[in-house]
Amino acid sequence: MYLLVMKTTLKIGLSLLFALAFVSPLAAETVDATGGSGVKEIEVTNRGLVFSVSEMRVNVGDTVRVTYTNGGGRHDWVLDEFDGAQTDVIKAGESQTVEFVADRAGSFEFYCSVPGHRQAGMYGTFVVVE
Repeated sequence: MYLLVMKTTLKIGLSLLFALAFVSPLAAETVDATGGSGVKEIEVTNRGLVFSVSEMRVNVGDTVRVTYTNGGGRHDWVLDEFDGAQTDVIKAGESQTVEFVADRAGSFEFYCSVPGHRQAGMYGTFVVVE
């Protein structure tokens, strides 16, 4: 009887661990692209309603190339303050690249524009330093 209980407990524990591996959010990171020269290339994905990058940092005048790969669902990547800084709403597994110039200093919010996603936490900060 004891062995049966232990096997059942182990199966339930492993099932929960497996399930959590697929529903836990990505550990969002900061991408500091203020060093060096040339086009600043940043890759972003998502798991659920969380972007993989929570903050991006570039210099004023940098040309920025963001490649957004949709990790599931229907999402986009939008940064209102800069011309050309918006992908289309794309399906899971698709990617789209946008390129723009960070022509003013400040702290701005990038987000997913699908209704309700921004409010649910699908956003991050884009920082342009002098």
